Amino acid sequence: MQVAVAAGTEGQILTNNVVISGGNEPPGFDGNNDDSDSVSIAAAAAVEGTVWIDANHDRVLDGSEQLVPGWVVELVLNGNTVASTLTDSNGDYSFTGLAPGSGYQIRFTEPTSGAVLGQPLPNETGGASTSGVTDPVNNPAGAEYVDGTLNNLTLLAGTTTSNQSLPLDPSGVIYDSVTRNPVAGATVTLVSGGVPVPNICLVGANNNQVVGALGIYQFLLVNPAPVGCPGDAVYLLEVVQPSGYLPPASTIIPETAGGPYTPVGGIDAIQPQATPPTGGQATTYYFDFNLTLGGSGVINNHIPIDPILEGALLVTKTTPKKNVVRGDLIPYTVTATNTLTATLTNLSLQDQIPAGFKYISGSSSLNGTALEPIVAGRLLSWSGLTFLAGETKTIQLILIVGSGVSEGEYVNQAWANNDIANARVSNVASATVRVVPDPLFDCSDLIGKVFDDENINGYQDNNEKGIAGVRLATVRGLLVTTDNYGRFHVACADVPNELHGSNFIMKLDERTLPSGYRVTTENPRVVRLTRGKITKLNFGAGIHRVVRVDINNLSFDKEGETLRVNSISQIDELVDILKEKPSLVRLAYFEGKGEPKADVEEKMKLFIDELTSRWQSCDCSFYELTVEQEIVPQAFGKTSLNSLVGDKK
Repeated sequence: MQVAVAAGTEGQILTNNVVISGGNEPPGFDGNNDDSDSVSIAAAAAVEGTVWIDANHDRVLDGSEQLVPGWVVELVLNGNTVASTLTDSNGDYSFTGLAPGSGYQIRFTEPTSGAVLGQPLPNETGGASTSGVTDPVNNPAGAEYVDGTLNNLTLLAGTTTSNQSLPLDPSGVIYDSVTRNPVAGATVTLVSGGVPVPNICLVGANNNQVVGALGIYQFLLVNPAPVGCPGDAVYLLEVVQPSGYLPPASTIIPETAGGPYTPVGGIDAIQPQATPPTGGQATTYYFDFNLTLGGSGVINNHIPIDPILEGALLVTKTTPKKNVVRGDLIPYTVTATNTLTATLTNLSLQDQIPAGFKYISGSSSLNGTALEPIVAGRLLSWSGLTFLAGETKTIQLILIVGSGVSEGEYVNQAWANNDIANARVSNVASATVRVVPDPLFDCSDLIGKVFDDENINGYQDNNEKGIAGVRLATVRGLLVTTDNYGRFHVACADVPNELHGSNFIMKLDERTLPSGYRVTTENPRVVRLTRGKITKLNFGAGIHRVVRVDINNLSFDKEGETLRVNSISQIDELVDILKEKPSLVRLAYFEGKGEPKADVEEKMKLFIDELTSRWQSCDCSFYELTVEQEIVPQAFGKTSLNSLVGDKK
């Protein structure tokens, strides 16, 4: 059975899903889509291998060692990538259906940064790979380890070349100092003499490595050192943290003292395990090293970085006061507790005070010891704090409510901040107070009296006494009852507008007046209130003389449009009666049979207009004339001005 090889783009030959670029076809392939470019399946070649973390550094895959999925593996021919794949969940990869031939290269790269890490292995029998050296017994493909890759593989027809693998022996892992998990996204740079080491000095040219999900970084120095490389020198690791972390070094797991570190032995493991330390494992690590090209290698230098721990501290804020007025002093208490089992440093407690409030200088203390905050506008800060594991700190302070603060609720907030990252590391706690009107300076009191207006003039004259037990109401539903002297008082009736005051309305409940009494003043009454002042509001009520007047259609001409002459003369008599003393007129109209109600109302209005006109023209209106109207249904009528009734009590 033959496998056809279809021609691809110019300079490419596609053979069983393998792209050979740039016209670098293996022997027997001329780039033409014909039978000459065919190869039997039995003649195809394959290559495979594994990527794993070599925890015991013996370069042999052991059953307990961690396999690495997702690592990028590329197959290269004459400098061109002809195939690429990722390692599977078992860390394995394979390329199949390859044209036999020599000159193949396998390159392993970290999937995030594309950095070439580790020293690939052309066989898994153990021992170190030596650049440019082949082993025809254990390495029949003839692969050479060169600059982080496997070079010059010869793939034989019908043969799967196995064990072309990458044992990762990392220089170290960047990990979270709290969770102890690897951290992706950190950038690691190797520096010597204050400048980054040139890529020509490093196997894989991989300085400025951005670590991936495993957090692994690794630097291998080229030996002998090319021109321009430091060679034997002090080397420094610089780590730039990703988002959400603080700059190294960690304060939770500080750097080990005594650097620069000088490695001893063939492979010097700073920590015994190839992964971040857990539990009681040692956390030794260094940033600077004395390295010699012919000396020992350093591995497992795992570097912790501190997360910006939002929620690491639990903050609360309280005040014993709920309602306050302008000028009040308000005590506050802020507590902050470290919820972690690690010591936290470079922290500050911050307090955002409400607008219009002010800090009282000298009132602050930390755990009972006086400590003044840094005041920046409304922000108070207590900086440079260190919290031991589980430690609680308590801050007490006093604020004053400014004179320009209006009524309402005011929220005071507090939180913990990391000073290095300028990031919050706690919840935001709050305490709320309500600014209420000051009884002395803001409220307007209302006082008044309901008096017996004997002369019905609407004003309280001498010897006019109060009326007890009369009920009054405000528009907000507040009910007030007069005392034995007719007096009433509404404390803080309102908080008027501070610029121009406010209107206040009050109404007397006429149902609570003694029998026969009627209100002689406005009801309801409106007064103007001013902040901080007392306003007086009186109601008058008196017993009126009631003069009853009965009329019907006979009081008017036939058309009902004018009063008869005798009716007008009787109105003059009524005016004379009304001048004698304040009186109330009760006008009763007796309906005629079938008389329209609209006509009745028009006639009553005509009568009242005439009476009012004559009352005003007599120059005797020393009191306001009040006319009550009543329509009496009746089948027959009476003569006009049928009766004038005197005092009725």
